[in-house]
Amino acid sequence: MPGKHYSEFVEEAFIAPIRSVLIVDDDYPTFDEMLSAEIDRAQHKEPPRTKSWYSRPERIKKVISRFREPQRPLLVDIHDGSNVTSGEEIEIASHLHQSDLLVLDFELDKTKEHDGTLAIEIVRRLTKNNHFNLVVVHTSEKLDLVFRQVLFALLGVRGEFSDGANKERAQALLFKLDGLNDEDAAGDKAELVTELMTSVGVDEYLYARLIGDKYIDAVIAGRGAFARFKQAADGLGLAKGELKVLARHFLSEIEAKVSEELSEKTIARSWSGDAIKYIACDSVFVAFSEKGDDDDLLADLLASLNVWKPQPSHLFLAKLRAEMDERGVLAQEAVLSNRHALAHWYHRLLEADGEKRRWMISESVARHSEQLLAGILPEVDRFATRLVGKESGSGPALDICDAHFKVDLANEKEKLLSEREHNAYVSSKAPTGWHLTTGHVFMVGDEYWVCVSPACDTVPSQLSSAKIDVYGDRLPFMAVKLHPVKKEKKIEDVQTNRYIFLRLDGEVRAFCYNDPSSDDAAPSWYNLLADNKGVFGKNFAFKVFLPKRTSRKVTYSVETARVVSQLRYEYALNFVQRLGGTMTRIGLDYV
Repeated sequence: MPGKHYSEFVEEAFIAPIRSVLIVDDDYPTFDEMLSAEIDRAQHKEPPRTKSWYSRPERIKKVISRFREPQRPLLVDIHDGSNVTSGEEIEIASHLHQSDLLVLDFELDKTKEHDGTLAIEIVRRLTKNNHFNLVVVHTSEKLDLVFRQVLFALLGVRGEFSDGANKERAQALLFKLDGLNDEDAAGDKAELVTELMTSVGVDEYLYARLIGDKYIDAVIAGRGAFARFKQAADGLGLAKGELKVLARHFLSEIEAKVSEELSEKTIARSWSGDAIKYIACDSVFVAFSEKGDDDDLLADLLASLNVWKPQPSHLFLAKLRAEMDERGVLAQEAVLSNRHALAHWYHRLLEADGEKRRWMISESVARHSEQLLAGILPEVDRFATRLVGKESGSGPALDICDAHFKVDLANEKEKLLSEREHNAYVSSKAPTGWHLTTGHVFMVGDEYWVCVSPACDTVPSQLSSAKIDVYGDRLPFMAVKLHPVKKEKKIEDVQTNRYIFLRLDGEVRAFCYNDPSSDDAAPSWYNLLADNKGVFGKNFAFKVFLPKRTSRKVTYSVETARVVSQLRYEYALNFVQRLGGTMTRIGLDYV
């Protein structure tokens, strides 16, 4: 559990921004229902009492009153789930993004006991939208049962726990254990065999899914949910290899039993099935609360968020989103007050031609965004300053980072990886734009290149008539071939401005502008041509003309290139300047 100081910031980032609540529960009265009841009474009719809230309205009133306290008067809407049907079309789900918090009854269809199909479909639908959704599943069912049903629905079949060869080895081991059981039916080993055979169930399966590829390490060490399995295996004298085989086999059998409840793909990213339960996905956080006489759903939600313990970076971003909602209009007014600059920018857009307009629109949108964020970020800065100040006094920095991010910076491998990821973030980004420009890193075959021509020379609409006369529809540009650096190598001279770090296929890779073994080595630079004036096709692809020497002359071969990353401006400019220095260097005749 996080300390009290951290919980305060979790509440500020996730709970305080809540403005509206939607309750989907057929135990609650709707406005239509209450108005219809008043109409019936006015006509001297007794309104139908079909819902359970009629017998205990004070419980429902308490729940709603918690959302309407003076210090936090939220907008509360109620839906009784009457038009929520199974299948692809769930009418209510299309409107959920309009509320900040969804309170969802698990058993929406009272004709099917212990069935949460409709609620689960709503949660699944929420995972497909781009709005971050907070959900509290509020139920009178057993929480363990509800939690597992919802979690299974957000997990896909892993299918990697066992294969044919492992199954065959497992069967041989099980036959051996069965024989041991028969030989000593009354002895301790028989009890250990029984203990081993029953030690891997749904809890162990979910634990293995939670820790991913590290589950084998947990099996061997007897860590977490596998403590009972390891203890029984050690008592029977099983080797490490035998532990792996049996654990994989048992987990595979559990997955086969629950496979019908699993989803097509895994959506859940983390979860806890302990006393306080939660499931966290990319766009949905689900807390679980049991219906009682004195429910405080916001407190239950905060408790679940505290167990999840979002990383400090997650808090920063959540605060940024909240500030955008809260102060975005005021920040927008500050941007709009610069009328003369805005008029100048828009006039340029109107006057520009087709290709130039595309470039200028991107530039104009970036300027508007920069000004908008300038009005938002100060409050986020203050939030971050308070959080870091509280955290810095709560223990050693290495321990705090390990607790938040599960990264041990005292370990050299982990430290190197963290430095590489930092370097990749500050020096490069995902590619943007619609044409080749300074800093674009592209692949041709298995080689990596970076464009080092000045940006003004790569805008298709600004190509001079002289270049068009010579090159036609092709863009001449300069590029430097990059030299890959070994993954495991620590770069001692990283500050020499020769290196870049790129995130490629989920992995950080380092490259050098020239020969990594020599700071003074000249870069491998070439004059290349990009077809269609460097305008990209699908997925940042373009045709490039590379010089190729034949027996008699130098020709160009046409290759397919694809931009895979982009240097941030200052890092791209550094390479342009280095190339300029290389091309203008003077040879001195010193002895």
